[in-house]
Amino acid sequence: MRARTAIAALLAATVALPLAGCFGLPGPDEIAGQAEDFASQAQELADTLSNVDWGKVSRLVVRDAQTGEVVRELTDQDQIEGAFDPLSDESGLAAEPDADAEYAFELWQPETQKLGQDAADLDEVKVLEVTTYEGSPVVGLEVSPIGLRLHLTSQAAADALRALAG
Repeated sequence: MRARTAIAALLAATVALPLAGCFGLPGPDEIAGQAEDFASQAQELADTLSNVDWGKVSRLVVRDAQTGEVVRELTDQDQIEGAFDPLSDESGLAAEPDADAEYAFELWQPETQKLGQDAADLDEVKVLEVTTYEGSPVVGLEVSPIGLRLHLTSQAAADALRALAG
């Protein structure tokens, strides 16, 4: 996964470098810095997705992205993990599509118990929110605890998530 991310960042920088002088585009140093930032964000997202403890996930809330209304709530861990599995193979960043947001998928799990905290006092924490867009293979991801927001192109992930919405 890290090798694919590094190669993608290198290719993006290589393609963009010859265009730096044209049309007021940023210079090579700025492009290289942006490519490095994108690669870092993609790696951080991949690490976050691979570190989700699917055994700790308590529920997935599916909302209509336009109204905020709960469409469905799932607690079947295998079904939830299966829908998110296609995201673990993606590393291609995308721009936010022009299409309207369709569904928001909120992944909740119990907070980590802190020293001296009673297990009965644990709250649930939203750890990930994924948004699908109407007619688009792009999915938006927000890793809530760290505030990371990215968009990936993954028709397989978009289809699997839409199937959960019913």
